[in-house]
Amino acid sequence: MKKTFVLALLFAVISLMSSVASAAVWPNENEWDSSWEDRYRQWVRTEWKDDIFMDPAKPIYYKFENDCADAVYAMRLIFAFEHRLPFVINNRDKAGKLVNNSMSTWDNLSPDQRVRQFMNHVADMTSSESLRNDTYPVALNDIKPGDVYVAPGVHSYQIADVTEAGIAEVMASTTPKQARYLLRTPSFPFYVPEDKRLGDGYRRFKQPQSIMRAAMEQPGYSEEQFQLAAELQYDYVKFTDVISSKLAKRPETADEKTQRLLLALCMYANDRAVYVYDAQWYLQQIRGQGRQCMNAREYDDHSTPGRDKRLTMFFDSIRRHLDHVGRFDPRSQPARWAKAVFSQDQPPPQELKSLNDFCEVQMTLVGEGEQDYKMTLRELRQNVEAGSLISDPHAPLPFRWGIVKEPYRPECPTY
Repeated sequence: MKKTFVLALLFAVISLMSSVASAAVWPNENEWDSSWEDRYRQWVRTEWKDDIFMDPAKPIYYKFENDCADAVYAMRLIFAFEHRLPFVINNRDKAGKLVNNSMSTWDNLSPDQRVRQFMNHVADMTSSESLRNDTYPVALNDIKPGDVYVAPGVHSYQIADVTEAGIAEVMASTTPKQARYLLRTPSFPFYVPEDKRLGDGYRRFKQPQSIMRAAMEQPGYSEEQFQLAAELQYDYVKFTDVISSKLAKRPETADEKTQRLLLALCMYANDRAVYVYDAQWYLQQIRGQGRQCMNAREYDDHSTPGRDKRLTMFFDSIRRHLDHVGRFDPRSQPARWAKAVFSQDQPPPQELKSLNDFCEVQMTLVGEGEQDYKMTLRELRQNVEAGSLISDPHAPLPFRWGIVKEPYRPECPTY
């Protein structure tokens, strides 16, 4: 009897040690299906908040350092963890291999610590480039909360909600990677799908059971957005007008459209600021190594001719929208912001202040003790219309933004 008890106890200890030694990040108790996808969308709509990584009441996620793609992956990962669903993505470094929550890499840690380390690992293994392989494009009338917008190598967004007016509201993080509040914007991402490999645009996560299948084999796969973007010559306003009409439960008002276009313009201008800053930083880095000029590849990576052309188109599109609206309504705040941007006469100081409170272009990423350079949307519009913006990544900051009006004379090759 005693021997039997000892053997049973030994077996239990060995079993416990074995389970600890092969502990997954979390156990899978459910499987993804259409019902869980619906629950995921509702969770994103109601629970995915801008403070998800800044709330001390959620210690597992608190102060998680993230950039745009990290936040996108974390949205899916956190829901999977909290509902004991599998989380599976492609392994960037090993073709045909996967990264998933069954990994036993962090056996020696507590369950909560395993999740946090897994989040860090996924963040290290992924980017906006890898999203093209873990997601697939969907039809525009099928865009839902929990879907994402991907501009590979550039930016990515989480679709947080779809309004009754058919606006896909987005949330996003940015660079550099750090703990931050996510930025929620009641406007479409300010991109139009243009990737010839069909790797960008509005997309949905692949379910684990079909992660290895090609995008076109996924349920709801559609190339509609790419065809439409080409037909509209990549005009952002026309493209998003079509999306809102497909998703809307009611017509979008003129004020709603004016505000979402101004918000998108603000985001787009500030996104250019990140590119310009990155170019300045990279140029400083290579010059510190004794090289004065970028090569052709580096120049192409850091110059902004296409982005600057789209910025011009953006202003033109908003002006056409305002012309279509016609009569100015002084009771409308979006209309007053738009007038402050586009009027030929100098707006009153209080109107400029209101516009600047709504949006300013942050030209530099400011560290402690550094000077803060900002530009108003009105100034940017004037510089764009004057053709003063310089896309050459070698140009100093004042030239890049058209602050200096004299011609820029490059000292390095242009490509």
